[in-house]
Amino acid sequence: MHYDDETEARSRAYRKQYVESTPSWYRGEMHLAFTLLFTGGVMAYCIWKLDAPSWQEWLMALPIFLFGNYIEWAGHRYLLHRPTKLMKSVYKRHVGTHHQFFTHKSLDYNGHRDWRALLFPPFAPVMFVLTALPIALLVGYLWSANAGYIAMLTMSGYFIMYEGLHTLSHVENSRFLDNLPLVNSVRRMHVIHHNPEFMHTHNFNLTFPICDALFGTSDLNKGVVGTLFNGMTDDAMKPEYSDIVRRQRRQGGGK
Repeated sequence: MHYDDETEARSRAYRKQYVESTPSWYRGEMHLAFTLLFTGGVMAYCIWKLDAPSWQEWLMALPIFLFGNYIEWAGHRYLLHRPTKLMKSVYKRHVGTHHQFFTHKSLDYNGHRDWRALLFPPFAPVMFVLTALPIALLVGYLWSANAGYIAMLTMSGYFIMYEGLHTLSHVENSRFLDNLPLVNSVRRMHVIHHNPEFMHTHNFNLTFPICDALFGTSDLNKGVVGTLFNGMTDDAMKPEYSDIVRRQRRQGGGK
């Protein structure tokens, strides 16, 4: 059996076992609902507390967006793909479950029970949003309450975008998404990330690959703008990585 065939066969077998072992009480709809209610609730509260914010205060959204991009990249790289004593269970859940359930050859999901492996655990949105709380409190104290609320509003919205783009990356055979600027770049890079030979070293951004481009973990030989708008093509893939992909395709009988 060839490399890609073996990878897909293992993934399909694991999927069957994982879905069959899913507790009867689990509902993917409830899992998703918690994420949306928590992040949406924080956003609604922050919007309610805003008091005629100025355009300068709205600019607070930009550094928080970039901070969110860094937290997403760093958390994925250093916590989800490196076993540590304090976060070993998180590592096992991500690598042992998500990356076995979904590979570069089988990213699709079917039915709400698959969402248990697709969606981030309920504690993830809470932890992600709370990383901005110290900044929001400091900005609120030194500048204005509006700026603090905008910081929390942006971080909560970022997680919804984070979960949404990650889910879109697991939608297979969509010509619309493959031709949608920015989204197609995210989708392509996530497929590469789920390749077992790249998952621990490359493409850790699940939204826009800003930090991947800045910190050298992108598989592409491009700058930030070029990486963001790369689309679905592998033409700019770094030579050492394109060689690995070609070898895998030869082993799998592909072109």
